[in-house]
Amino acid sequence: MSVCWEDILRLPEAAYAGGRRVPKTVLTSRAMLTKHEQRTLDKMSRLEHFATVAKGTAQVLPRVDEEYDIQSVIFLRCEMKGDSQAVAEVARLLHGCFPNPTVILQEAGDGIAVSVALTRRSHAERGATVVYDVESTGLFDPGDERYVPFLESLAFERLPQDDLLSYLRAIASCVRLSQAIGALGFYPTCASQDRERLLGLVADYERLQAGADALGEQHRAKDISPNDSARIRMQMKIAGRELDAKVEEIRRICHA
Repeated sequence: MSVCWEDILRLPEAAYAGGRRVPKTVLTSRAMLTKHEQRTLDKMSRLEHFATVAKGTAQVLPRVDEEYDIQSVIFLRCEMKGDSQAVAEVARLLHGCFPNPTVILQEAGDGIAVSVALTRRSHAERGATVVYDVESTGLFDPGDERYVPFLESLAFERLPQDDLLSYLRAIASCVRLSQAIGALGFYPTCASQDRERLLGLVADYERLQAGADALGEQHRAKDISPNDSARIRMQMKIAGRELDAKVEEIRRICHA
């Protein structure tokens, strides 16, 4: 598929890297990948260095302290082979191949995905960094109207630029919120001062949804007794009411 990431990200012109290809052999040797990891890489057809956000390219200050050493954020464009189901697996592997924090822009069939990794200094190895958090949208249709506000939220001018860590964390929170679109039917947005509360509400919703899904699995069990069936149905009704109430909380904060 063809998607114009430049129109979505709207980075300063100096940040773009010209789509320089990153050979798989380079990743294999530099990251010392295992045979299994190399087979995972074979699920993508092309990897490009898309952009670099740093002080010299976008006037965003680095973050260097006892916990972080973030001199740049690397954007990679990854074309998957066909309609791949290995998007998350490939993204996680790629994130670990780079010492810098990375944002991976994936294309697979008619879908796209955005994955972002946060890194910090390693406590075990001097001079090394480790990935401590990865957020991914999963594949979605870029033509789906529900995702338009999410894609707009990734524009450079709409993100904080105090330093590279604040910029990166903002992208990660946008991606985190996008994961709720399928369940809520909309991309949850709110005033900046309410962002942490919104993230907490979305996390609560996902926890409740996971519990409701587990109850559904139990209720579908072939050997369930009539008494257990009735008990679980009651629990499912309660879970449904809790989910509805949580959605209403999210709607209120989004439209405040």
